[in-house]
Amino acid sequence: MIKVLTGVAALALFAAGCGGSSGSEELAQTRAELAQARAELDALKEQVATITVAAATTQTPTTTDTPSTTTSAAPRTTGTSIAPASSATTVFDERLVLSAVAEFLPDGQVCEEQFLSADSPERGWEGWNRASWETGIDGFEEFVVQITCDFDSEGYWFSHQLRIQYPLKTGEAAGVINSAVRSAVARGIFDYFIEARERFSELRLTGDEQRSDQTQHRGCGAPGYLAINGVVPYSNDGLHSVYLSFGQNHPCANTTGNPVVTLNFDMFGDDYPNMSGSIYRPRMFFDLPDLFKDRSGWEDKLIEVILRRWAESEGGSDEQLMTNLRLPGKLTVEFARSLDFTMGPDTLALHAQPYTVWFPGWCCGASSDHLEIGYEELADYLHPDGPYRLILNN
Repeated sequence: MIKVLTGVAALALFAAGCGGSSGSEELAQTRAELAQARAELDALKEQVATITVAAATTQTPTTTDTPSTTTSAAPRTTGTSIAPASSATTVFDERLVLSAVAEFLPDGQVCEEQFLSADSPERGWEGWNRASWETGIDGFEEFVVQITCDFDSEGYWFSHQLRIQYPLKTGEAAGVINSAVRSAVARGIFDYFIEARERFSELRLTGDEQRSDQTQHRGCGAPGYLAINGVVPYSNDGLHSVYLSFGQNHPCANTTGNPVVTLNFDMFGDDYPNMSGSIYRPRMFFDLPDLFKDRSGWEDKLIEVILRRWAESEGGSDEQLMTNLRLPGKLTVEFARSLDFTMGPDTLALHAQPYTVWFPGWCCGASSDHLEIGYEELADYLHPDGPYRLILNN
């Protein structure tokens, strides 16, 4: 049975414990359990989408902050949304994200959930950075959901720290946009736990071990963390761009990749040509190719800008950089078309996933990387009738 949870205060999220086995049978059992959890998440996404699209499209907030409490709430299995515990009329239903956390949270342990206005002094956590890149993003968020958890795994010699924050929208197309954001966050939660368990499957508790018995402890002691941070680099009456950073490190790991997810929405996209030709998503979502004129060579232009920025920052030639950075075979037309991106008021920001390609100012292989390009530099390539029109005509 899918665990469906909702609420506005601190919630007690319940997950079933895992039994022990050994060797390859143990790993197979783990993968089967996680595959089932993912299937339940997909089913829940379909269930929640029918609720949130209808409930959250036209609501307008009348308050700014929703304080959290330390009380626990039992799981709810009804199909109704729960409004913040104040006079707000905005309906937010976070059962999808909370259920993803609940799959891995032991019985009786508590997570704190808060709905906050974007400028709330309670937003964020001391010692944890908010999502940004080189220019420092301070965006167009309206509300954020903030979830805080510190717990010991029930079935593994793991400890985890979760710091999850993602933006929600009200008004035009809020149901579709918020559902997409929640789905991305829930998927990131599942990926973190699944990959940690597969990476260190030998640290699963056996049938004879008890998590409370520290004399049997055979883990590394280093907690894992997942810090999801979301911002809205730009939003206007027709365009909405979302950036989600999944900072993480698996328990016991030296390094773990920190991916990003970007979501871009043209709220009136059905009235405009589909430049990418995709039939697998609602037209409201758009990809990088949708921004540009077809067969204009925009991919080569992006590659040229990347190489020139490297040359300007390092003082070397394009050929030297291609060799030193091992870029041949990486900076291809296909790679350019696959880049994650967000839109700002004046710039297009490209986001490279960990271990793919490096932009100037790159830090480390496990980190995502970012490059901003002014729209004027791409003026000959941007399609005036594509999503860029919402920047051009704003």
